[in-house]
Amino acid sequence: MVAGSRPIRSSTAQPVPGERLPLSGWLLGSGLYSLTLGRRSPRSFFAVAPDSWPGDAVVGMRLVAGELMAHGQVGAVAPAADDPPWRRPGAGVLWLDALNGFAWLRDLRDSGDPSAAALAAQLIDDWAEREWRWSPLSWKRDVLANRIVNWIRHYDWLAAAADPGFPARFVLSVGRQRAHLRRAARTGMIGHEAVAVLKAMIFADLAFLRDGKRFEKSLEHNLGRLAKFVKRYVGHDGVVAERAPHLQVAVLRHLLDVRAALGSAERRAPAELNAAVDRMAPMLRFFRHGDGGLALFNGSWEGERSLMDLVLARSGSSDAAPTMALASGFQRMTAGTSLVIVDAGSPPGRGMDGTAHAGTLSFEMSAAHERLVVNCGTHPGAPRDWRRFMRFTAAHSTAVVDDTNSTEITDHGSLEYRAGNVLVDRADDQGSQWLDMSHDGYRSLYGIIHRRRLWLSADGGDLRGEDMFGGPDGRPVTVPDRRFIVRFHLHPAVKATLAQSGQAVLMRLPSGRGWRLRANGAGIGLAESIYLGEDGRLRRTEQIVLVGQVPPEGAAVKWALTRMEG
Repeated sequence: MVAGSRPIRSSTAQPVPGERLPLSGWLLGSGLYSLTLGRRSPRSFFAVAPDSWPGDAVVGMRLVAGELMAHGQVGAVAPAADDPPWRRPGAGVLWLDALNGFAWLRDLRDSGDPSAAALAAQLIDDWAEREWRWSPLSWKRDVLANRIVNWIRHYDWLAAAADPGFPARFVLSVGRQRAHLRRAARTGMIGHEAVAVLKAMIFADLAFLRDGKRFEKSLEHNLGRLAKFVKRYVGHDGVVAERAPHLQVAVLRHLLDVRAALGSAERRAPAELNAAVDRMAPMLRFFRHGDGGLALFNGSWEGERSLMDLVLARSGSSDAAPTMALASGFQRMTAGTSLVIVDAGSPPGRGMDGTAHAGTLSFEMSAAHERLVVNCGTHPGAPRDWRRFMRFTAAHSTAVVDDTNSTEITDHGSLEYRAGNVLVDRADDQGSQWLDMSHDGYRSLYGIIHRRRLWLSADGGDLRGEDMFGGPDGRPVTVPDRRFIVRFHLHPAVKATLAQSGQAVLMRLPSGRGWRLRANGAGIGLAESIYLGEDGRLRRTEQIVLVGQVPPEGAAVKWALTRMEG
C-alpha cells in the first residue's frame, strides 16, 4: 500500500476560509430571516440559455424509478411526507449536495421517459415547500449556486409539463434563493467556488432582467466582479490557481455557460472572460493523456472524456497544447507515441490549497492510448481517509525522503512549509527533450535539495531520469543517513514483474507492448499501491520503488524506462 508521511512539523495554520455570513445560523434559519428573502420578489421571468450539456440516461431512468445515484451512493428521492430526501439523516454529504444541486435535471430530461418533466417539476415544488427556510445543508453557498443555474436553465422543459401555477411558485422560490445568495456572496469567496457563485448571480440577473433596472445594475456589477476575478484567478498560462486539471474543466465550463447565457440575452461577454477561455482551452488539452483522460494532479481523476471533448469544441479554440506552463510550472514532453506530464511548480498558495497535493516533481507517462506511470489520484466519492492519504508525496511518482511529505498537509487540510524554490531548466536537442528541476521541500528538515533530471528520446522509446539528494550549493546534508524512495506508481492495467535477478522490472500494457525499468544507485523492488483515478472506484495496483540512503555527501540514483521491441 502507499506509505503515509509522518507529521513532524508544528503548525499554526487556520481552517481554509469558507462561507462567512454576518448573521448567525439560528437567525438565518428563523422565520424572520425567511420573510426578508421574499420582501422584493421578482414579478417576471426570462428563460436563459436552456441547458445543452448531455445528461446520463441511466441515471435519469433510476430517478424515474425514484432513486438518485451519485458519488457511489443510492438513495430514494420520491417525495414522501414521512421521509423527505433533502436533509435525510444518514445520507452522505456529497449525495445530499448532488441532490440539492439539481444537476440531475439533465439526466431526467435525457432519460426518454415522457413522465420525467412532470416528476422534475414535482420534486422542485417539494423542495420549495419543504426548504422554504435557510438550512446549512440545502442552502450551502456552492450547492445553492448550482441549484439556481440548473433550475433556470431547465425552466422551459419544466413549465411545459407542470400545472398553470408552477411558473409563479418557481419564480418566487428562485427569487428568494437569489436574495440569500447575493448576501452570501459578499465575503469569503475564493477559487472555483467564486466563479460558480458569480455565474449563478449572473443567470438570476438575466432571468429577472425584465423586472426593472435594479437587475440591470446588479448584472453589470456581477459581470464586473467575474471579469476582475478571472483575470487574476486564471494565470497567464491559462491554469486555474488551484493547479488542478479537474477544476480546469469545471471552471472553463462555467465560463462557457456564462458566455452562452449572455448570448441568449443578446449581450456581449466581458473581454476578460473571453480571454480566460482562450487561455484555458489549450491548457485543458495539455492535461489530457493519450486516452483522453486527465492527468492526476492536485485532487484530479481521469474525468469524462466525451464531456471534455464537448467543452473544448464549445470553447472555439483550436490552439494545440503548449509544451510548458510558465506561471504554474507544469511541463509536457511528447515524442513518438510517448507523453510525459510533470508537476514542476510550487504548490498552490493559501486559500487555493484546500485539496492540493504534495506532489512536487511528480510525473505521469502514457504510451499512445495507454497509461503507464501515474499518480494515485483521487475522486470526490472516495472515503475521507483515502482522500487525505492520496495527497501525500508517497502517493505520487516522485521521490520521498524519510517518509515525509515534501509539503506539509495540516490537520485543517491546508498546506504549510511548501516545497519552494522550484527551479526548472528545459532544453531540446535534435528532437530529444531535457528537463532539469529541483525543489527545497526537505531543506529545513534535513538540509536536502531534491533534484530531478528527465530526458526523453526523439522517438519516445526511452525516458531516462536521475534523482539526486544533496545539500544546497554542494554542501553536505545536515541530517544524513535518511532513507529515500523513488516511486513509480503503475496504472492498474499494467502487469509488472521483477527480472534479471531483481535488477529490472518488466511491464506489459494491455496492448501487449512492453517497457522495462532499470536503475543504478538504489535497490529496486515492487510494492502494492492504490489507484483512485476512476470516479467511484478504488483499484489495487503496483508501484516500482527505488530505495537508498542519503550519506553526508549526498546520493544519486539513475534510472531508464525503455520500450521493448517485439
